[in-house]
Amino acid sequence: MAKKKKSRFGPLAVIASFGSGINLLKNSGLKLCLLLGGLLFIWLAVSIKYDVRSDERFLLANWHLEPGRLPAWVTPEIRIRIMEDFSLGKSDLSLFDQGVLGRLREALEQSHWIREVLDIRLVYPTPQTEGAVRAAMVLSTPVAMVRVGPNCYLSDSRGRRLGEPYKASARSWFNVPIIEGARSGIAVPKPGYPWRSPAVVDGLSVAAQLGQARISEHYPEDSIESINISNARGKVDRSKSEIVLRSGQLRLEWGRAATSGAHRVLTDAEKIANLHTVLTNPHFWRLTDLTLHTPRITGRVRGDSEEAESGY
Repeated sequence: MAKKKKSRFGPLAVIASFGSGINLLKNSGLKLCLLLGGLLFIWLAVSIKYDVRSDERFLLANWHLEPGRLPAWVTPEIRIRIMEDFSLGKSDLSLFDQGVLGRLREALEQSHWIREVLDIRLVYPTPQTEGAVRAAMVLSTPVAMVRVGPNCYLSDSRGRRLGEPYKASARSWFNVPIIEGARSGIAVPKPGYPWRSPAVVDGLSVAAQLGQARISEHYPEDSIESINISNARGKVDRSKSEIVLRSGQLRLEWGRAATSGAHRVLTDAEKIANLHTVLTNPHFWRLTDLTLHTPRITGRVRGDSEEAESGY
């Protein structure tokens, strides 16, 4: 007699199947809870991030710049301009932006008044105070004022114009020489851009040497008042000095500027040494047309057409 086949739908099978369904429901419910929990966490994180990023305390447009101690020649107007340039550069930045310090550095260095940012730090806001950006900076220091027509334009050692036009009377405040003799029709660059006139470039090259040697600091009573470039590159008379300095009644012949590209007898350093000699030795103070560009300094007595040779 054949054995009776067990049905798949017997009582035990049904109970087992029912138990598996319950386990499946339990596992599915757990996974759903985990999924919902994860989505809730992400939503909360995004919401908190949005709320924090939109908090005005962390928007750098509301922070102020602390530039540290600025040089004495910086006027209130120049200080305001530096602040304004910085504000424009950080208007869309948040404390939580990636690479925020680098972008702040770039924002600062976009100002033509700032030559280099040495260090930058953030002072975080509190409920009582707003945030601040502390920066240690090297400014673009003016070395001369270039006179074109009625206006004078501050310029740095790289030959770039700085700021707005000034009157010649501002020379004493900035304690720099005025570059005279530029043609009235030359193009005046925008602030932050270099001069293109070869004569002006030569004059600024000489002014940079004077600034590097700190002539105005060493000789405040006999500083160089002007640099005449009317004969730069021999345009008027090739037999005469191309650059002429003026200090009080002293007329000092510099010769050619290093930027002229032409042959020079002495280096700039040797000319500076001659200038130190002239400004410290009373023997030369009764002379004029003193030659700084020759190994032996020569000149002539004022009012006398004959040349007098020095013993230096």
